[in-house]
Amino acid sequence: MLQDTIRTDAYRDFIYDNKHLFAGKVVLDVGCGTGILSLFCAKAGAAKVIAVDNSGIIDKAREIVFQNGLGDIIQCLRGKIEEVTLPVKEVDVIVSEWMGYCLLYEAMLDSVIWARDRYLAPGGLMVPSHATLQLSLFADDDYISDKICFWNSVYGFDMSCMQKRTYDDVVIRTVKADAVPSDPITFLEVPLHQIRKDQLNISGVEFTLTASRETDQLHGFIVHFDIFFATDRDTKAQDANVYFSTGPTGPETHWQQALALVDFAKSPSPTLKSGDQVRGKIGLSKGNTNHRELDITIDWQIVDAARKEEFDFDHDMAKRRANISASLILNRPADLLLTLWVLDDPSSSSSSSSSSSTGVHNFYKSLSPLQIFGR
Repeated sequence: MLQDTIRTDAYRDFIYDNKHLFAGKVVLDVGCGTGILSLFCAKAGAAKVIAVDNSGIIDKAREIVFQNGLGDIIQCLRGKIEEVTLPVKEVDVIVSEWMGYCLLYEAMLDSVIWARDRYLAPGGLMVPSHATLQLSLFADDDYISDKICFWNSVYGFDMSCMQKRTYDDVVIRTVKADAVPSDPITFLEVPLHQIRKDQLNISGVEFTLTASRETDQLHGFIVHFDIFFATDRDTKAQDANVYFSTGPTGPETHWQQALALVDFAKSPSPTLKSGDQVRGKIGLSKGNTNHRELDITIDWQIVDAARKEEFDFDHDMAKRRANISASLILNRPADLLLTLWVLDDPSSSSSSSSSSSTGVHNFYKSLSPLQIFGR
């Protein structure tokens, strides 16, 4: 993650360009990892930085702190933020790199919110200050041909049964910008100074995505997030002076994007024309049995822009296999069970029959934070 310059540069630039916000202040770094954010804050003039991490990496962080002559400013503590005893009653700034795949995977934000409510002084600053979750359309004939149609003939042999597994998985991967035939929409806003844990669970949030160009078929949906750094508690996300995006139209980050494919083999979709709309509802919640899991539900339909005709589909949604998996729970014949994996290699219905597409993507942890994030 230290090599993810989009992420690390944003934190560094905000801290160094706003040293007046850190000079003489007490800073809490939640989930400090190697301590890079703590080092930035110390160099920016913080009077004291408390770096907390619940893994063995804290020993390396402590060593790094002393190697760089900052042991009199930065104090490293091992343990959960909810359980360790801080040497202060309150802090002026909380800094944390808490974001997971699809923003909320691993539920580390819960700990950051707890730390804010317990330790942040009145008027204190959260760094970053805002986050948003974004949804957009996906259409990529080359990807479908390479990853799905490939199985129809492998050295002359029919291996199409492997496609079922393809449509049982969803992937974390880098999506090409030209495979996104719509502008993204925001379906969840996370203001770090005010958000409550219960507000991270949403259901039935309506969305409308408008196709920006014609494409033979809609192949799926893309989820990504944006992060904002505001200099005060009242500034809106869009007015923040530093931000970065994990979207497909910007520079690549280690978070990449989450891609859920849809299978139209049984009910092919009409051509998606420029101006056509994909309308639906999206929900997001923590897993029932493991709070680190993440369930994402999407119900949707295509609305023809010219004829105002709605097309509902009975089909499977696709996913792809890698390191981290997920299950999916659905409740109608058109529904299916999905699993999310993280790739190692980044390489209203007006029709007579209505069977809308539904999928719940459940992210569960199979790797430690150290393995996933390389801390």
